[in-house]
Amino acid sequence: MTVPSVSRARAHALVAAGSAAGAVLRVLAGWAASPLLGDAWSTVLVNVLGCFAIGAVAAMPALARWWPLVGPGLLGGFTTFSAFIVLLDGASPREAAILVVVTLVACPVAALLGERTVTRAR
Repeated sequence: MTVPSVSRARAHALVAAGSAAGAVLRVLAGWAASPLLGDAWSTVLVNVLGCFAIGAVAAMPALARWWPLVGPGLLGGFTTFSAFIVLLDGASPREAAILVVVTLVACPVAALLGERTVTRAR
């Protein structure tokens, strides 16, 4: 994606606004998924879905102007590695290893699938 030139101040404001909204969406999605999956696995799900969306948005030239808002802003706030690390603290070594491997494999694959889904739909 080629991102059109925007001022730094505008880009920072877009990222900040998007991050705030993304963080709220992450908490809501986590609350919705946690009763079924538990905290750690609901965070993995949110991260995988967010990576799919990042790949999809990156493949949409019409959204290039809004990349700071939607990419690193909204979806950056929606996905979270820091909360994931905190949740590993309560996991057994085996579960922590599984969570890490699933995250490190599923997130890049999801981003690629998101990009390919949009590219093929055009």
